[in-house]
Amino acid sequence: MTVMKRMFTLAALLFSLPVFVDAQSTQVGVSTGVTSSDMYGEVGGNKVAGDKRLGYAFGMFINVPIKKTAISFLPSINYVQKGNTQVKDNNRDQWTALRYAELHANFVYNTNGSKGNNFFIGGGPFFGANLPSAFVSKTIVRDPTKSDYWLRTETNVNIGNKANSHYQFGDYGMNVLMGYRLKCGWGLSFNYSAGLRNTKPLATGDDYINNHVMGLNLSYLVKNK
Repeated sequence: MTVMKRMFTLAALLFSLPVFVDAQSTQVGVSTGVTSSDMYGEVGGNKVAGDKRLGYAFGMFINVPIKKTAISFLPSINYVQKGNTQVKDNNRDQWTALRYAELHANFVYNTNGSKGNNFFIGGGPFFGANLPSAFVSKTIVRDPTKSDYWLRTETNVNIGNKANSHYQFGDYGMNVLMGYRLKCGWGLSFNYSAGLRNTKPLATGDDYINNHVMGLNLSYLVKNK
């Protein structure tokens, strides 16, 4: 897909920046965390129904300090779970499980504390490409001959811009983040991503669906020797 190729090309350019900036001060890190996602919008005059859904995310990032400033460039590539919950009660759990590979291009301001600890805050755009996704349903089965159990079923999400498509390909928007990193390299951060991409296929009038995600992430920044 053209969008996918452009995303990987952009990722390659962003992650090759240390070669042109200050490779010696550039650091590589990894992150993992939990997400809380929801979908907002309106289709046919009705608001998109659903509640927040917990998921997880993980990825890799690089920290590229901009010389003689407290600013650093912080691009990352991540696996992110999105979607929302349609029904959740004692008998049924039904949700939309959207999966994305995302590229974040953040710029952050660093306090660079005297003891080596660092508070940072910033943001930037993000671009996402769809990974295999599904509509998931779990229904409790009550059998008098054995213990109750949950029956799980999945239906594939069709991605595209056709009559049988559920969502359009790709996502993009703005991301903000803030966090605190210890001198040893461990850090904790919070981010919020607001999707600007209308993911509703063949949208007409005021129809739109946007993804929104909050994340709490634990990360480790590898020290340079």
